[in-house]
Amino acid sequence: MASFQKRKNAWRVTIRRKGKYISATFDTKTEANAWAIQAEAKILKGFEADAVSKEPEVPVEGIPATEALQRYANEVSSKKRGARWEQIRIEAMIRNDRVFKRPIVTITGADISEWRDKRLRKVSPSTVNREMCLLSSIFNFALRECRMGLTFNPCALVSKPRKPRPRSQRISLEERQAIIAKLGWNGRSEPRTPSQWVGLAFYFALETAMRKGEILSLRWSDVHFEERYAHLDITKNGDERDVPLSKAAIKLLKIVRDRDLGSPVIPVQSGHFGQIFTQAKRDAGLDQIHFHDSRREAATTMAPKLSNVLELAAITGHKSLQMLQIYYKPRPQDLAARLDL
Repeated sequence: MASFQKRKNAWRVTIRRKGKYISATFDTKTEANAWAIQAEAKILKGFEADAVSKEPEVPVEGIPATEALQRYANEVSSKKRGARWEQIRIEAMIRNDRVFKRPIVTITGADISEWRDKRLRKVSPSTVNREMCLLSSIFNFALRECRMGLTFNPCALVSKPRKPRPRSQRISLEERQAIIAKLGWNGRSEPRTPSQWVGLAFYFALETAMRKGEILSLRWSDVHFEERYAHLDITKNGDERDVPLSKAAIKLLKIVRDRDLGSPVIPVQSGHFGQIFTQAKRDAGLDQIHFHDSRREAATTMAPKLSNVLELAAITGHKSLQMLQIYYKPRPQDLAARLDL
């Protein structure tokens, strides 16, 4: 039978059945009761099976959360476009976070709340939000697919950190020139080194509002010079998109003479690309700038040239006006000048 004990703001449930003793702590008595029902059922089922097979039984509370994390990384994350980030983060959780080494059925909302607060002392609220979304998906996966005894998702009981204000960083002409200079590219010659290729990609992003991942996935077979567009077979939101190319964007691409249709337009691996750009902006004294800010700069520059917001959304690939507003950041003096036209 299960016994329940109130301890400050938590409930501890203890089960003694068929010679077994297990216990766990939960935020509410409802959670504790649900876990107790599942645990008792497993003990009884294991006892009946043991009477026939005499095989050693895995304790009800013995399946660690790390098993769910690893299964999710192998079976779910591996099929996503964002597999690399998820798998790296899951590996870090398995290696560094003690709470996930515990039996998964004993992890409560209070545990996740404590983990969240510790992470907030090390990384930004945005990062913690992303990690909590990943954790919630993992617990849902364990709940629905893994049969590990879970009866609820502890992440659902915890509030996420308040989202910080969206970035509004623009990139001036002087700033982009300073970064390009540190990358060692003159803006005219065909790139020869990885750093110079990153410089070309940076200028191309400023002309197209394409994401870094979209640029790195682009093949020469996707570029249509005569029709002046680049086809993206898959994007962040899962859809394909045709990106119109300005004369300046076409000019940048034509700098490259060797265009094997099956080869990437920018022959640099994503991880190396990020390291090169980060070092260049720091060397230029512009640590506040991110490569992704080029998307905001491009969208803001394009907007006055287009007839309406739908045309801008067609270029950037945004599906909502709310998201598009994050990337359209005109200077007030520019808007004031347009009022006098």
